[in-house]
Amino acid sequence: MPSSKFRAVIIGGGPIGLTIANGLDRAGIDFLVIERHPTIVSENGAGIMAWPHTTRIFDQLGLTTACEGRYLPLHSKSVTHLNGTPVRSNPVFKWLAENHGYPCMNFPRTLLTQTLFEGLSASQAKVRTGAGIENIEITENGVRVHLTDGSFEDGSIVIGADGVHSETRGIMQKLAEEAGEDFLKEEEPIISNYQILYGRAKYVPGVSVGEFFETHGTYRSSQISADENRMHFGIYRKLPNPTTEIKKEYSKEEVAEFVEAFSDVMVMPNLSFPDLYKNCEWTRLVNQQEGVLKHWYYKRVVLAGDSSVQMTAAMGMGLNNGIQSAVFLVNKLQELLSKNSNPDTATLEHAFEEYQNTRRAESQIITGYAAKMIRSNTWDTYLGWFMHEYVVPWMISEEKLMGKVGNELVSKMHKFDFIEIDSKSGKIPWATV
Repeated sequence: MPSSKFRAVIIGGGPIGLTIANGLDRAGIDFLVIERHPTIVSENGAGIMAWPHTTRIFDQLGLTTACEGRYLPLHSKSVTHLNGTPVRSNPVFKWLAENHGYPCMNFPRTLLTQTLFEGLSASQAKVRTGAGIENIEITENGVRVHLTDGSFEDGSIVIGADGVHSETRGIMQKLAEEAGEDFLKEEEPIISNYQILYGRAKYVPGVSVGEFFETHGTYRSSQISADENRMHFGIYRKLPNPTTEIKKEYSKEEVAEFVEAFSDVMVMPNLSFPDLYKNCEWTRLVNQQEGVLKHWYYKRVVLAGDSSVQMTAAMGMGLNNGIQSAVFLVNKLQELLSKNSNPDTATLEHAFEEYQNTRRAESQIITGYAAKMIRSNTWDTYLGWFMHEYVVPWMISEEKLMGKVGNELVSKMHKFDFIEIDSKSGKIPWATV
């Protein structure tokens, strides 16, 4: 069974799992990443917004130079109605960079994954592809992870960073239930109120580069950005009824119905959704689940990213929140192992409990922001329209709102405690704790 050397088995080779791997690598902690797909970097994937507190993490990992040329640089955000009528335009991304010293980086998921994988350098051999997780055995001194190809891997802990449909989470909940702790009965249901069609399209001539376009309207909204080669978008629609159904795939007919429902939408003043859609190279329709789990760990199994927290993509905070969990968890492991190279299960559980309680509280704040934003963008009542169009803009300007979010949220986010760099700073100082 597992050796005495501490080893973390990370399930999921996406951005969260690879961030954990990069952090553990810099901390000198052994790890193995298990990815069920045959390759780490695929051709498919949605656009991902890295906020300044995440680009600071990339700086700590020495990845800033590698990021250049791989993300869509943004300077402003333009809001329109669904018919293409302009509402307002502000240099939001310029303000964020000035406030925090780091820019937002709007990545294609493929290129962000590639950057984080390349960041592992000599440790890339610790990433194993083409096998999913089948089961987990927990012993007094470690774990044995059984894989779908019939093999197994031993370690000290399992970190489930395998997304919304996490197999690790299901196994963890089953293990707890078998031991008499029914986590599922204690969890609040994860509910989907919205659908989103993610997509990537070829660049359409005439589209403004460096602008983030967002449309607002009754039940529907869209977000799109472009560089000279590609365009990434998310198209949102409120579901007629909230659902707890875990739907992994939509049929071609259901996708066609969704696309038809946006046939009258202008995603920016000079581009209709149909003209964007016919240039698509990749799309995926999914439900947007919203919820924060109560239980993030059981004995030597712990969750991170979308496996424990889910929110709509409208605010672009899903990845950023997941990376915050990755950083906090790595910090706790580094602190723990610097004092005890072979902690027992009780000691690990104590560290996991602090991780869970801290990050759960922080995640609830962020998911609250995200929930308010998508509901504001897709009003469904006259009052909602009036508040969004007139009252809120009168109460607080976009620039002041960015300052409020920066002070209350971005500046207080975590960094790796054990990696020293001269962090860039802006008008809003980074919190010291």
